Amino acid sequence: MTTEDTLRRFIVEQLTYAGDAAALEDVDYPLLENQVIDSLGLFHMVNFLESTFDIEVDDEELVPDNFGSLRLIAQLVERLKQ
Repeated sequence: MTTEDTLRRFIVEQLTYAGDAAALEDVDYPLLENQVIDSLGLFHMVNFLESTFDIEVDDEELVPDNFGSLRLIAQLVERLKQ
């Protein structure tokens, strides 16, 4: 399972995304613009990332450029794992 797959599954199952799940197949689908992730969802996402991938997301990382799409979040995870 790819990082994007893991993130997609978390969004659908844990954030109870009520939109079109097929849209999440596009790793560049705008998550923030389409309100897939809101401020509370971002908090849950960060906790999920930290526990699942054994990383620490600093406050400076909490910007739209890191959480705007599944691809951007996966890239953040890969950077922080190094």
